[in-house]
Amino acid sequence: MHEIEKLKPLLADERVTDILITSSSKTQVEISGRLTEVEPLFENESQLRSWAQAVFSSCGGRLDLSQPLGEVSVPTDFGLLRIHAVLAGECSLDTQVSIRRHPLRSLSLQELLATNSINLNQLQLIQTILLSKENFVIVGGTGAGKTTLLRAILNEVSSERILTLEENFELALAGNAVALKTRESNHERAGAITLKTLLRNALRMRPDRIVIGEARGEELLLLLQSLNTGHTGAGFSLHANSYKDAYLRMVGILNFAGVSNELAKALIANSIHWIIEVKRESGLRRVVAIERLDVEL
Repeated sequence: MHEIEKLKPLLADERVTDILITSSSKTQVEISGRLTEVEPLFENESQLRSWAQAVFSSCGGRLDLSQPLGEVSVPTDFGLLRIHAVLAGECSLDTQVSIRRHPLRSLSLQELLATNSINLNQLQLIQTILLSKENFVIVGGTGAGKTTLLRAILNEVSSERILTLEENFELALAGNAVALKTRESNHERAGAITLKTLLRNALRMRPDRIVIGEARGEELLLLLQSLNTGHTGAGFSLHANSYKDAYLRMVGILNFAGVSNELAKALIANSIHWIIEVKRESGLRRVVAIERLDVEL
C-alpha cells in the first residue's frame, strides 16, 4: 500500500510502538513508553485528511462525513498497523490518526521472560493453565500489552485448532489457527457481522480453543454459556484496571445483556478460572498478577 510510504521514516525505528498524529502540524511517537514529538508528516489539514481517507479506502473501510470515525488494520513489512482515525468536523477540530504497531513476529513467553514482562513463576503458572485447559481472561488498560501476552500464550499451544474472533486481525497466530473477523454494516446499515455471530459459528467449527480478542458485549454471555456446556481452554481480553474491576465489568456487561446479578455471578464462577492482569509501568508492559477467580455464590 503506497500510502504507508509516508510512515516509513518513523516505522524504520523498531522501537516505535505508536504514532500519534494530532493534527497536520503535530506528530508524536512512543518509544519505551515515552511520547516524543517529531517532524510533522503532513503540510496541511487537507493533505492529512486525504491521506487518512485513502488508507481506509484501500482497506475497504469508510471514512467520510457520514462516518467520521473508524479503524482498520494494515499488514506491512514493518508489522501489523492498527490505524484509528477521526476526521475533522463535528467530532474533532483537527483530523486525528492513532497508529499502533504490532510486531511482525510474535514474542514467545520465554522472550517475555527475558524482557522482564513476566517472571519465571508466572510463566510456569501460565503453562499449567494451558495444560489443564482452564479458561482465562487477560485484563488491563489501553496499551498495557494484553494482545501481546495473549498471542504469546496461544503460541504455546499452536498445534491445537484455535479459533480467534476479532474486530481487526491482530493476533495473527501461527500453526493450526483459524482467524475470523467482524464486519461493519454497509451504507444501508445492513450486513454487519458481530462477534456474537462469529462465536455462534465458531462453536460449529470443531475448535480446541476459542479466543476473543476483546469481549465487551453480548458475545460474553454466549461465550460463558458455551463454557458452561463443555468448551474448555478459552481466553479473551477485557478492558479493566484490576482483578476486582474485571469481575465487576463482566457482571456489568452481562447485566446490560439482560442477565440478573445472581445468574451473572453463577455464569462467571462456573466459566472463568483465572484472571491475568497486565500493566504498563515506566514504559514496561508486564504481568502484575495471576489470580484464580473466586466468586461467592
